[in-house]
Amino acid sequence: MTHPKHADRTDEKSAEQARHEHDDELVDELVDESFPASDPPGEY
Repeated sequence: MTHPKHADRTDEKSAEQARHEHDDELVDELVDESFPASDPPGEY
């Protein structure tokens, strides 16, 4: 059991971890969608 004094820190850490995971997923999605844009056209 966490000490009541430290309960807020645990909640903050969980929220921060959730935001970090969301940001990682968003970056992965954007990278996947933009990947071909970095390749030059075939008839350049």
